[in-house]
Amino acid sequence: MLGKGMTERILSESSVAGRMTGKAEKMAGRGGKDSRKRGSLAALAVLGICGCMLTGCGDALQTEEELVIPAQQTEEATGTPGEQAAAPAGSVAAQVQAPERYQWEGASDKVSVTADAMVVVPDVEGIRTKKVTGRAFTQEDYDRVSQVLLKGNGLWERDVEAMAGYGFTAAELESKAKQLEAEKENGVKGDQPYAGKAETLDEQIAYYRELAKEAPEEVVIKDIPAVVAYDASLPEGAEANWLNGRATVDGRDYLVNLDNSLLTGEIRRAVFSVCDAELNGSWNWLTVDFENMNEYPEIVGIDDELIGRLETMQLQPETVLEEAKQKLAKMGMEEYVPYGGEYCFMRALTETEDLLKQVGYSVHCSRMEEGVPVIYTYETGLMPEGASMWWPQEEVNLVYTEEGLAFFEWVNPWTVEELSAESVFLMPFAEIQNIFQDMIMKKNLDDFSEEGDTIEIQVSGVRLGYRRIQEAEDREMTASLIPVWDFWGSKICRDKMGEIRYVIDSEYESLLTINAMDGTIVG
Repeated sequence: MLGKGMTERILSESSVAGRMTGKAEKMAGRGGKDSRKRGSLAALAVLGICGCMLTGCGDALQTEEELVIPAQQTEEATGTPGEQAAAPAGSVAAQVQAPERYQWEGASDKVSVTADAMVVVPDVEGIRTKKVTGRAFTQEDYDRVSQVLLKGNGLWERDVEAMAGYGFTAAELESKAKQLEAEKENGVKGDQPYAGKAETLDEQIAYYRELAKEAPEEVVIKDIPAVVAYDASLPEGAEANWLNGRATVDGRDYLVNLDNSLLTGEIRRAVFSVCDAELNGSWNWLTVDFENMNEYPEIVGIDDELIGRLETMQLQPETVLEEAKQKLAKMGMEEYVPYGGEYCFMRALTETEDLLKQVGYSVHCSRMEEGVPVIYTYETGLMPEGASMWWPQEEVNLVYTEEGLAFFEWVNPWTVEELSAESVFLMPFAEIQNIFQDMIMKKNLDDFSEEGDTIEIQVSGVRLGYRRIQEAEDREMTASLIPVWDFWGSKICRDKMGEIRYVIDSEYESLLTINAMDGTIVG
């Protein structure tokens, strides 16, 4: 059976973007802002979404600057500090004097907040600010990953030119023709255009059979040199900055993609992935929380077969997290550590166009700097206000099935250097919680689209860690890592009839993020 707690959260589609489930509207690009439309729960119950469209409901729209309380004003805010936990002198814990649990309740006519949250503080003597700079993947990056995940095996691909210019065998083309012929048995007329094409079904069948006459009987492959390249002068999407191929490891084929081509222009994103070829499909891995799914049963996107497979899966989160940690160590990537994980599933079309359903466990990893984690959130695709480029944050994700590692993805590696020579000042948690209690109300006052909407917030956890702060006009991929307090939990928005408009429930979705040095709101 599945465990409870931090490893079971629900979101939708990834690769570093706003993640929406079911019929919920997808964001326009990874860096775009999401919107939520009113409707039934089946269409709108969204978990793991970055925020609502702030349309207002009689209240003035508040900017981020208006939502900031300077540190010197926090004495006027309401709230009672919790019992102080003992900490060694000189440590961060002693400086911030945070309680072991943060408990508080507050309400207005629109927003209610209940906090019963574990407070996590890094066990370090001090925290220094850092400068991070994005970089392309290098040959060394590829080699160390290849030696562990691919056992050093070479890359190959079908030789399309040697296979009549199409890359398919005669048997594969004949199989495609037979699949189309089967459509006639389902009532599709052969003399009518099919699948949105101008050609009729009969013409498409004839086309595949004509190609089969020249196609080879066996697959012809060619070796792909495993050479990593990056030329910043090339235009965005230049193939010279790609490395794509397949590798065969212990009888299984893996798709390998190292893409430095998006490291120019308005999108600054480099990706290195290794995927079990059988599990490669047009959908990404989606993660699921059974507790939320049972509470909101009308949520769409997962069928009974996948639910059954997830419920009987033998993977244990603790075992998978430890395996991921060992994999990172073997690849010489000890700067990254497992931050948490989630049960997940996927649907994919196989090479024979059969629908394959698979379940697994996804591990999210982020950088650890001098004992302080970079907080992992789903907001890796958000651009700062006024930014002219999209630069998602650095992360490493691994997906395990019961057969082993099925997917590895490394996004946007950084180089890190010191920004402050000494440890920075951190505000006492008593002041931080006062800021939170005031600003969580104000921030959500604009989170409505109609009169009578209400929001219920439950704070489940509070953590101190690093967050990357990107300058709006910086196109050189440099940013700062600063210490922040991150508050996470759940948010339920209801209309005036009490019906749920949307749900956010994830430890990787920030309710409010506060600069630990000066108390300003950063997210």
